[in-house]
Amino acid sequence: MSDRLIRTTESGAVRGRAVSVGADVALAWLGVPYAAEAAGPLRFALPRPHGGWFGVRDATRFAPDVLQPLDPSVTLQPSREGSLVVNVWAPVTPGPHPVLVWFHGGAYRAGSGRLYDGREYAARRGVVVVTVNSRLGPLGYADFAGLFHDDRFAVNAGYLDQRSALAWVQRNVAVFGGDPARVTVAGESAGAVTVNLLLRDPATRGLLSGAVVQSGGVNQLSTRENSVDLAGEYARALGVTAATRDRLWSLPASAFVRSLHTLERVRARRLNSRPTLDGTVLPGSVPELLARPAAPVPLLAGANRDEYALFVKLPDRVFPRTDRPLLARVLTGHAGEVRAREVLAAYPDEPDGLVALGTDLFFHAANDALLAAHPAGAFRYRFDWGTRFFDLGAAHGMELLFLWPRPMGLSSGVIRGGQGTARAQLADAMQGAWAQFIHTGRPGTAWTPWTPDHPAFTRLDLDGLTITDAGERERLARWSGLLPAMP
Repeated sequence: MSDRLIRTTESGAVRGRAVSVGADVALAWLGVPYAAEAAGPLRFALPRPHGGWFGVRDATRFAPDVLQPLDPSVTLQPSREGSLVVNVWAPVTPGPHPVLVWFHGGAYRAGSGRLYDGREYAARRGVVVVTVNSRLGPLGYADFAGLFHDDRFAVNAGYLDQRSALAWVQRNVAVFGGDPARVTVAGESAGAVTVNLLLRDPATRGLLSGAVVQSGGVNQLSTRENSVDLAGEYARALGVTAATRDRLWSLPASAFVRSLHTLERVRARRLNSRPTLDGTVLPGSVPELLARPAAPVPLLAGANRDEYALFVKLPDRVFPRTDRPLLARVLTGHAGEVRAREVLAAYPDEPDGLVALGTDLFFHAANDALLAAHPAGAFRYRFDWGTRFFDLGAAHGMELLFLWPRPMGLSSGVIRGGQGTARAQLADAMQGAWAQFIHTGRPGTAWTPWTPDHPAFTRLDLDGLTITDAGERERLARWSGLLPAMP
């Protein structure tokens, strides 16, 4: 076994470790660099190849997370600026095995690949799992290039990190037993937005053979104008002007974390870190992005029944609450007063109506646009299992408790109510469907492909996986042509 734990990547050899999954075993290599550390003179640079190392690098422990506004005393994990690494889990059996590349959520401000443990997919589903860390917050997405008209600052650096990681997988995954010809990219929330972008990026053509989009749409991007305004807010919070912008390389990394906290107090209801529709790395608008041909690969996309409950029902100190007037302004600004009034009339003016409105506005409508424009086989799901905690129901992120055995470092079996229950059976069915999609491009023989003329989806709940199109035609007609951007 010890010889099998050393694999040689393009930058050097790494030693992993065996990890147990009950009576089964998987192999893991943690904290493997896919690019040079994006710190110091490379703080705002395009991702660069790693210079390599001598000897065998220890890859038995997670690397520090990239810099983010989370307290290490809570996460029990240190962070370090520009720690661009992947984590790899692989079956012990010889490959080539299909590959899952996972991009985590966290609103492009927080999160880590280490929070998604791939050992069970590797040991029991025959999949090589790769999770990715990339630059976040102002270091990944502040548009200082547009603000200062200075091309020393990379635009969309965090997304370019992710694209670099996918290219690294193509070049290196075979040494871990993976098949570079069978690479499925997947993500949730911000990670799902990344998958949307990778699907339509000419630079990634041929790097992926399937895609899974969980609760994230192309309307969760930022216009260039908004991104430049945000960069100006960051600059003011950092005490930097056009004349003193060179200080951005010498400021301590912690100053950027404080600047993000400052913006979140001022812009409490907005996404203050997200990719920019810049017209260069990405198209200049959402319609231009959707007009780009998507990679002709199988697609599995969906969202949760009560996505927006997370932003309506949790205490304001946890997630800044939204309200109906805000969503009405977003919709009216995009659709005009008459059309907006017609749409709003379908959603009662009370908390559950607000949840349904926000869920359709920012999640289901985005999925409709993605699926309708997709050139290959597409499948849709809706996750309906709900928790009574704060009456959140099937809120944003709840499906992760079933798809990942240890999501976000937690014991999902405990959260779901223990093993041997209907919850555990649903988790097994979902993990099996996702694994089958990674292996074959279809989540199961019973799943029905989605088309605008036949908008069937698979409903995921404790009573199993049920094919239905309940309410879809009416909702599709209501939201036809509407894809407002998040504020």
